[in-house]
Amino acid sequence: MQKHLLRIIFLLNTLLFNAQIETKHNMEKWLKENNIPVLGLGVIENGALQKVEVFGDIAKDKKAPYNTIFNVASVTKPVTAIVALKLTSQDKWDLDEPLANYWVDPDIKNNPNTKLLTTRYVLSHQTGFPNWRRNKKLNFMFTPGTKYSYSGEGFEYLRKALESKFNKNLDEQAKELIFEPLGMKDTQFVWNENIDESRVAAGFDKDGNPYKTYKRQIPNGADDLLTTIQDYATFLISVMEGQGLSQTIYQDMQSNQVVVGDRRHYGLGFLKYSFKDGNYAISHGGSDNGVKAFTIIFPKTKQGLLIFTNADNGYKVYEKLLTQYLGKYGAEIFEIEMGKKATSGNNSSNEIRAYEPVDKQLYNQILKKDLEFFEAYNNCDLDKQANMYADEIEFFHDKAGVMTSKKDILSSTKKYICGKVTRELVESSVEVYPINSYGAVEIGFHKFVNNQEPDAESIPFKFIMIWSNKSGEWKIKKVISLH
Repeated sequence: MQKHLLRIIFLLNTLLFNAQIETKHNMEKWLKENNIPVLGLGVIENGALQKVEVFGDIAKDKKAPYNTIFNVASVTKPVTAIVALKLTSQDKWDLDEPLANYWVDPDIKNNPNTKLLTTRYVLSHQTGFPNWRRNKKLNFMFTPGTKYSYSGEGFEYLRKALESKFNKNLDEQAKELIFEPLGMKDTQFVWNENIDESRVAAGFDKDGNPYKTYKRQIPNGADDLLTTIQDYATFLISVMEGQGLSQTIYQDMQSNQVVVGDRRHYGLGFLKYSFKDGNYAISHGGSDNGVKAFTIIFPKTKQGLLIFTNADNGYKVYEKLLTQYLGKYGAEIFEIEMGKKATSGNNSSNEIRAYEPVDKQLYNQILKKDLEFFEAYNNCDLDKQANMYADEIEFFHDKAGVMTSKKDILSSTKKYICGKVTRELVESSVEVYPINSYGAVEIGFHKFVNNQEPDAESIPFKFIMIWSNKSGEWKIKKVISLH
């Protein structure tokens, strides 16, 4: 019996690391099957970057580091937008002033539409320009401000106007306004001696053949930003919080400037998704040869997701990762973009309804008790834990087995958890259901962080807790941990 108990404790202690290794192995196998050499993933929860993971090989037999540098193609545009919006917030720039006051492209100098171009029209893709000029010549497809048409040329036009007025290139302006204040040391518009080329993820085509790396020497307002998951997530969090933006500009940035499609509008520098429950998100993607990237943030709920890949096939990961990390919102995004229901994720079926608390008061009460217990867990307050466990506590683990002794559970917690592992609740995942005349069941996801290896991968695991309520005293009766 003692040997069996020690085996369970050992399995509990090592399960986190084994599961992490298995998940990473499966991900890398899946990427290899789809000819995606490197994938970077960033997860934002509660307004903070909770996870940075980079999968795959950056070179033969060389694992991609967590600070892999990606070319993110059009995900460059939000940075250019925020440069302009911060300058506007400082009263150094005007969203509605004609750009012709600072720059006029020779190709359109005699076209009356030139005087109508403004920063607002650039950032909301209403310039009338094509995405890129044709036959090396710029022209208008329609009158600026009359409708939407995505245009990289518009952002290049804005770059030249900004550089003309301030006598600094876009990279220098971005460093002053964004990169240096936020500590984004691995982000820049151009290649120079500061680039650690050993960390750059070179691009690959759909068959796994490498593209020749283009080393841009002049900043482009629309394309080819070099950055890392951590750097760009830091930038997105600052955007979500409105750092350096006036209240008016912050609201304008997220407003519906022009209709793009079903539940889609362009704000200023970002595509805006409007969801069925009233929530919204602002987003931007990037696509070039050997680059597929997607970013999204939710200003109201403080969530976010970043997906960077270095392959033409990178888009193949979007549906799975969107539904896995954003749930019903990820499924809605896929539906909006593709015109069909997502095939992966928990909310891909019309038969599965989004969770809404049956009893909001009970939901808040259980959430409070959960946080109370795991505060004691994280701080090694064994007396508090003992008081919150029922005497008949049962702990079920799909890998390690069953423990039914409160004394043994507390003993193993003290020996293997205290000071070594902390638990983080994914609060937005929690569901609570009343059990009539008994208590409640709590279902959700949580993560366990190894404090001795803080940079190790942290994966959300599902859990179920049965709470009993006798005369107003809540106790944990059963715990089911699933990995």
